[in-house]
Amino acid sequence: MKKAKKQTKNNRGITLIALVITIVLNCSYLAMDQMNKIEKI
Repeated sequence: MKKAKKQTKNNRGITLIALVITIVLNCSYLAMDQMNKIEKI
């Protein structure tokens, strides 16, 4: 019982980290996209 609870906590942590990485990558991609648009004009 105790082991299963720890496993779900680890999975939640991994999911959270993956989510944060995805958001950061999306933000940096959008920022680069904006910079490219500004340079073209």
